[in-house]
Amino acid sequence: MSISLTVTNIWGRSFIEGTLLNAVVAAGDGEWIKVLGLTPMTVDIAGITSATIQVRGSDQPTVPANGDHQRQLGSNITSDQIVTIDAPVKWLKVMVSAWVSGTISAYLIGVNKS
Repeated sequence: MSISLTVTNIWGRSFIEGTLLNAVVAAGDGEWIKVLGLTPMTVDIAGITSATIQVRGSDQPTVPANGDHQRQLGSNITSDQIVTIDAPVKWLKVMVSAWVSGTISAYLIGVNKS
């Protein structure tokens, strides 16, 4: 799945949103997306029945390979929730590290402060 972002300007601020996972039904690496300048961000994770999701971040100078998991941001996620990311990172991905059941989606929204 290729990740695409939408930019919406409201009152002089740019809000960036996109789908990081779309109806995933298996474990998988996820896909890195450049989020430099987006803080704070939220990731809305939905559709977990029995699965483990991880939000991953990196400050590497170039995009990591999707199979390179870099650093975990926060704890393992095993139920639907919204995760807030206050720390600036250059690259972000959401991965399904373990899957038994569920149709999992993850939605990003962030504020571009530049």
